[in-house]
Amino acid sequence: MDNLPIKDIKPIVDISDYSFYYFIIVVVLCLVGIIFLIKFLYQKYKKPKYSFNLTNSKQTAYKLIKIIREKEGSEEYIKKLHNYTYKKEVPPFDEKLFDEIIKKFKINI
Repeated sequence: MDNLPIKDIKPIVDISDYSFYYFIIVVVLCLVGIIFLIKFLYQKYKKPKYSFNLTNSKQTAYKLIKIIREKEGSEEYIKKLHNYTYKKEVPPFDEKLFDEIIKKFKINI
């Protein structure tokens, strides 16, 4: 055993390591996914904005009744809005009543 030649130790070899770059890519993709999720949930649960045409009294009254029907204190206003529904000819929509309903029930327009 003494006559065996000694083999040299090979130098350290540089191995390319891309794990840091993979980590950065995963973090960026997760952030993008979270941003899209937040945007989707925000759009799904935000309060809708409504548009009203006061020249068409009947359509405006029906739309307001549909919006406020489930809210507390709406019975009085629904009775007032029935003056604009179920008739062939309806009077022009009262802007004071419209503004009052919008403010009371916090409808986004």
